Amino acid sequence: MEPFEQALKARVPSRSELLAEAKAFSARQRRRKQAVSGSLSVLALGVGLWFADPAWRSEELRTSVGQSESLRLADGSRVVLNSATTLHVESRLRSRQIELVEGEATFTVAHGPKPFTVRSQGVSVRDIGTAFNVRSDRRGVSVTVLEGTVAVSSSSSPEQRLEVGQQINATRSSLGQVQTADAARAIAWQHGKLSFDGTPLQDVLADIQRYRAAPIRLGDPRVAGLRVSGEFDSRAVESLIDLLPSILPVRVSRQPDGSVEVSAR
Repeated sequence: MEPFEQALKARVPSRSELLAEAKAFSARQRRRKQAVSGSLSVLALGVGLWFADPAWRSEELRTSVGQSESLRLADGSRVVLNSATTLHVESRLRSRQIELVEGEATFTVAHGPKPFTVRSQGVSVRDIGTAFNVRSDRRGVSVTVLEGTVAVSSSSSPEQRLEVGQQINATRSSLGQVQTADAARAIAWQHGKLSFDGTPLQDVLADIQRYRAAPIRLGDPRVAGLRVSGEFDSRAVESLIDLLPSILPVRVSRQPDGSVEVSAR
């Protein structure tokens, strides 16, 4: 029987060998699960990043009072900045995003696979192949379409499409009525002009403010709605301020700190 037992032992693994093989199998299974888990984690991270659309590069563009500038963005789009304007340009994973912090700018968008959106004060302007002007100040946000189409939305309002020659005023809480716009007047500032056509005085002063560092205030609400028409040099806003009493029943008071108050005469 000894030769038979010896042969049987040679063919049948021992208990220690079986335990070693079981441990090795368990280790292989753990490594396989870890590899699958790691792959799933990478996939989940990739999907999460895609939907989160993080900014991987950001730059600030800024003009000082009285300065304007025309720039070409990395994607080929062109932006013209008005006086006292600040933009944050964000390169994102699946979109092109710009925040207009304050001021005014005209965007001529280069076609590309990533959507192009301008945000300001809770208002979003999504390009649909176009050129458009955006102004953002204490009055809210104004969007004028120069070419093509845009979709405008706010934090609490659905998208509203605007075609060429249309304009809308918006705030975080609402979108105004779509109006017909004079495109040449909307971008007259690019040619150093302030163009008004029956514009309320309070809006005229808001436009003047962009071209001077010291504040200009409306001292009497009764004159807020007085209308101003004409085209004026944006490089000579002080002359325009001095002209106001000759075309409107108002008084202009200049203070030592450079501030100006416009009130009823």
